[in-house]
Parts: sequence; C-alpha cells; structure tokens
Amino acid sequence: MKDARIIAAMPTKAETCVLKNNGMHEKFSHDKLVKSLLMVGAPLWASEKIASQVATAAYNGITTAEIKILVYDSLKGIKESAADKYLATNKLRVRTTKDKIETFDQTKIEKTLIVETGASEELAYEIATDVWKELKKLNVDYLTAPMIREIVNTKLVEHGLETLRRKYTRLGIPVYNITNLIENGSRDNANMIHNPETVHKYVADEALKQYALLKILPNELADAHMSGDIHIHDLEFFAGRPLNCLQHDLRLFIRHGLKVDGTGDHTSVAGPPKHMETLMNHAGEIMLAAQQNMSGGQAMSLWNVFVAPFARGMSYEKVKQAVQMLVFNLNMAYAARGSQVPFTSLNLEFNVPKFLQEEEAYGPKGQLVGTYGDFEEETRMLQRAFTETLLEGDSDGKPHLFPNTIYNIRKETLKSEMEEDLMRVHELSAKYGTAYFVNMLASYRGDMANYMGCRTALQDNWTGDWEKDCLRTGNLAYVTLNLPRIAYQSRDDSEIYEYLDSYMDMAVNVLLLRREQAINCLNEYNLLPFLHQKFGEDMYYRIENSTVSFGFVGLNEMLKAYTGRGIEDADSHKLGVKILEHMNDRAEKLKNETGLRWSVLQTPAESTAYRFATLDMDKFKDQAVVQGDKGAHYYTNSSHVPVNSNVLLPEKIKLEEKFHELTPGGHIFHAFMGESYSSADSLMSLTDKMVRKSDIGFWAYSSALSFCINCKTLMKGLNNQCPTCGETKDVEWYDRITGYVQQVGRAKSASGGWNPGKMQELRDRKRFQK
Repeated sequence: MKDARIIAAMPTKAETCVLKNNGMHEKFSHDKLVKSLLMVGAPLWASEKIASQVATAAYNGITTAEIKILVYDSLKGIKESAADKYLATNKLRVRTTKDKIETFDQTKIEKTLIVETGASEELAYEIATDVWKELKKLNVDYLTAPMIREIVNTKLVEHGLETLRRKYTRLGIPVYNITNLIENGSRDNANMIHNPETVHKYVADEALKQYALLKILPNELADAHMSGDIHIHDLEFFAGRPLNCLQHDLRLFIRHGLKVDGTGDHTSVAGPPKHMETLMNHAGEIMLAAQQNMSGGQAMSLWNVFVAPFARGMSYEKVKQAVQMLVFNLNMAYAARGSQVPFTSLNLEFNVPKFLQEEEAYGPKGQLVGTYGDFEEETRMLQRAFTETLLEGDSDGKPHLFPNTIYNIRKETLKSEMEEDLMRVHELSAKYGTAYFVNMLASYRGDMANYMGCRTALQDNWTGDWEKDCLRTGNLAYVTLNLPRIAYQSRDDSEIYEYLDSYMDMAVNVLLLRREQAINCLNEYNLLPFLHQKFGEDMYYRIENSTVSFGFVGLNEMLKAYTGRGIEDADSHKLGVKILEHMNDRAEKLKNETGLRWSVLQTPAESTAYRFATLDMDKFKDQAVVQGDKGAHYYTNSSHVPVNSNVLLPEKIKLEEKFHELTPGGHIFHAFMGESYSSADSLMSLTDKMVRKSDIGFWAYSSALSFCINCKTLMKGLNNQCPTCGETKDVEWYDRITGYVQQVGRAKSASGGWNPGKMQELRDRKRFQK
C-alpha cells in the first residue's frame, strides 16, 4: 500500500508525456505498461515493480525507445525469456516487404529457412537463434526484412553453408544506384531515353540479373561472365524472357487474324484483315505484342511480297498513306520494354523472288487470291512507297529510325528495269544512312536469308526449307567470347585453341541452360503466350529451328597481342580466318551431337566491347591491347577492321568478306562514309561492285548526321554549330552504333545514350571520302 500511496502522490509523473516514434505525444500510463509486461509472461509483482521504476525515471519528453530499454534491462534480471519476448514485441518491430509493420518473430526465420533452402528444423532453429542474439544487440527504431535476411545470410556463411546462402539471398539494388538512375539515367542501351519507365526497367533488370547469376547459372559460369572470359547477353531476361529475336510470318495473321495476348482472353480479338490500313495496323501490333515475349528484336521478311495482294486495285497515293501509318506507328509506339519503341526490322524485295512465284497468296479476309507471282507490280509499288516514306523523314525532317529497313539484292534486281528503284534506295542511304543491303549473290547463299538491323540472321541452310529455316524462329541466344584475353594467356598456337575450346565449352553450357529455360517458359510456365499461341496444331514459335550462337569480340586485338600485327596484316589475317574456321568446326560437331542449330555470329557488341576492354585493362595492365583512350577503352567489334584504320574501302571489303561466310548467324560490313560521299550515284556504283565482286553478305553505308532542334536543319557530319541559325546547344548527333542508326547525344555534351567506349569509337571512326 505504501508504494501505491507514493505513486498516487506524484501528480507530475502522471502528467509526464512520452514522445512516440511517429512524432506524437502521449501521456505516460502506468497501467498500460503493466499490461504489456503481463502479456509477455512477466509476473504481476514484477510488472508492477518495473512500471513503478520506469515511472520514477521518466521525464517529460522521454521517448518510447528509452522506455523500452529501461523495461528490458529491468525485466532481464527477473525473467530473461520474458525480457526477450518483450524486446521482440515492443522494440524490434519489422517493416516487411508487404508494406506492414509487424512484431519480430523468430519462428518466421525458421520457417523461411526450411521452405527456401531445405534446411532441417534443427538447423533452422540454430541459425534463427543466432540471428536473434545479434538483433538484440541493435539499437534501432525498426528492423527491415532485407536487414534481417542479410544477418541470416551472414550466419549461414559463418556456419559454412554457402549453398544455402545462395538460395536465401535477397535480390535488389542499392539506394544510391536508384537515386543515380532517377537523376542521371543510364547509358547501357542507346535505344532508351531517360524517363520513369527506364528507371523501372533498370531496377527490375538488376534484380533479375542477380537472380540469373545466383539461381540459374552454376558458380563457374557466373564467375566466367563477371570476370570477363565470356559475356552472357541479356542476363536480365535469362529467367523469364530467354528468347532473343524472332522472324515473323505475316501470312499467318493475314489468314487467321490477331490475338495480341496470344489467347484472346484478355484483349479484343481481330479477324483476318479486310483492308490494307487494317493490315498495317496489325503489322505494328504484332511487333509490339511479340516484344513483350522477346529479349531482342523482331523482323518481317518478304514483307512487301506478303502485303502485295492487299494493294491490288489501290492507287499509289492510298498505298503510300497506309505505309506511312505503319512507319509512324512503329516509331511512335513508346510502349516496349523500358519505354522504348519496339526494335523492328523489315526485309523488302525489289520484285517477287523466283522461289515465291508459285506460292499461294493470301489477301483480304484471309482468302486465297492466286500466287505471289501474280502480284509483281504491287510488290514493287510497296517497296517504292516504303522507300519514299523513309526518304521524307518525319515532320521535322529527321530520319525514321525504325523499322530497320533491309533491301535484298538478287540477280534479277540488277536488271535495267530495276535501276530507278535501286537509285531511290541509294538516295535514302546518301541522305540518312539508314538503309541496309543483303547480297543474295554471295557464294554461300541459297534462296533465302533474312537479317535484322542488329545483324543476326537466318539462312535456308538448316533443313533446306526456306520457310522452316527462316520464319517463325530466330536466334534463341548467343554468348560472346573475349578473344583478346585468350591471346594474353597463350604461349603458342596449341594454347590458343585450347583456351578457345574452353571458352566455347562455357558458352555451350550457358546456351543449353538458356534453351532449357526457354522451353520451360514456353511450355511449363505459360510465360510467353504470344509465342506459344497455336495456328492449327503448330505453336507459332519454332524453337526447334532456332539458333544458339557463339559471338566474339576483339579478333583484331587478339591477333595484335599474339603476333604483334593486327587483322590488316596478311599472316595475321590468315590466323584470324583459322580461328573462325575452328569455331565453325566446333559448331558443326555440336549440330551432329545435339541436333540443335549452332552457329557463329559477329556480336553486336554495343556494351560488351567496352566492358571486356575495361576488365582486361584492370587485369592485364600493359599487356592489354585496346583501342580508345583512358577511361574509354574498347575492343574492335568482332572481326571488323579497326574503325581508325587507314585502309581504303576496297581493301577493307577484301579483309572483312572472308569472315562473312564464317559467321552465318549474322554479320555486317560498315562503310562509314564522309561528308563528301553523299552521292546516290557513287553509292550505287559501290553496291554494284560489292554484289558482283565480293562475298560481303550484309552492309550499310553509315553517315554521321547532325540535326538542329531549334531550326530543324539536317546536316552531314558531326557538327557543333548549326550553320543556319548558329545554335550550339540543341544540335543532335546521329550515327550507327553497332547495327542501327540512333541518336548519339547533343553536340556540346556528346554523351547521350552511348557508353564511354562507344563514344570514343565514334570519335575514332575514319570515314571514306571520294
């Protein structure tokens, strides 16, 4: 009774206010504190005693955290289990990933360890108890789920349980990195602008990259990628979107209509198109919908041939208007991954190829309308309309950057009646540099070859059936080998090939895992509905015909490091050819062993050439042979001649054509043209020589451009100032990055979307003049 009378005689303590975590003030309550102690199992007498002690020690403005420490210290000497429960209940509060604040509960750690890692109940209890001991030492207002998980992981490592730690690891991205993304963006992908969607994409990408490295890939393959022996492309898509690129067959959508979600359950379903305008809309929607299922880009081959029946009876003006709708739609659909426009390519023919002359043609309402040979005039009209639309540019006079437009040159294309059409395409090349050309006269060609602007390609050399080999399939994935690193470690030719084989072994293992994941995503997980949709009995995407490919970077630097001379030297060049032949021999053996379509390609190394060179400069120091300058080093892309080489154009063609037959999975020849080389006649003459006298398979005439945003003036070359209005700040630069034309950045900053290595390569490029 004495204690009760003393407490009752303390009116000032009864009015003491407590500062809560949320900033609010609340009157101190003796009864509330007693109740909380009873709830954790403290005896009544102890609860009364501790509440009285705290009331005596409390002062106006005391924080809840201070009160909890006082209570814990007092209760620990009376009943430790109750003290621990009080601490967990009242002090250690957890902000969960479900956006809730919960009381800490050790059993939740135990349960997650059992479920996520397969740990036994005994081991889970032991680890969770160790974690609890560490958490009790912390003086924090609240815990977070990531914080607890990291402590669990630390305890797993301390117990030598690394395998369990990998399974239990939390994936994420540091706060600093997200802040930097919001404020400054990223330059990993030149096709992406800086906006909220790109921030979301990069944050998600980082978590999914970590998932692939931790969960899907064995340690040795993850280490090989991170150390720079190989580069595993699109790691962020490895788990859920493992298929790289796709070559569409427009005829199926002409015949059966369009379900953009692949099922028709979640979106409107369109029947077979009745009109040209509808088909143009469908073509764009097909690309946009498929982009949700692909990690790379998409193309439509024989586009104007398959569309030709819809142009029958239409005026040229109406046809061109429909084509314009497609071009603008593809360039304005900022709805693909990370707020990009879809990466799209169209392959155009100058006439109906011979192998298609007797193929059944489908027109409005999906009806059979004869054979494609009946639509020669419409095929040519569509090609002209497309080319003229690209020539006109957008309303500001800038080039249309998508679709990458690829023109197939066949023997019959060189006839005199095609000269006007060919000249128009070369006018497009001279003006914008956006056109691509396929040499169908090359010695290794069959009837069909389709390319994408990034350079990946399919040819009718798998089953011999042009349709199965080239449509409704694509490059499933590729892994790039760091060739210069092989040279740094090799003492003789035998070691060169030993290292090459070991790097290819790693790539094989990665690609087989990727293919297995792709099959699961298509069939087991129902994750790629657009590609999985059925036309009759057949799934749209033919995974059995897709390629798995070996890419490579830095053949020139490899040769220079090993022989002392680069790819331009005759003997070094021969060694380079042998190395590519060795890779092709290995691909051929793998075809026989696995029944899969293995190939070799020139990697479109937008960031890989920079990454490899940077890693090798750090690892091999002065031994590394790199291009560029300090902080902006890079390797020469694939088997190209260095961009700063002084070789003349005819010599460059001879050096690089040898490698095109050896890279059937994709290649490109870059003719970087100077400001004076803007004549369509000159370019057309070059094309004639290229087609008739070389084995170059795919090429583009790349012209650097500048565009004044202020007065809408288009200029040749990379200009720092507009000659029309004098503008210096808002002058946009354009050039071809690895395959496609894209904005480089503003003249004054010259940073834009390109990484430092690619920016240095841009500065180093020597351009051919007349």
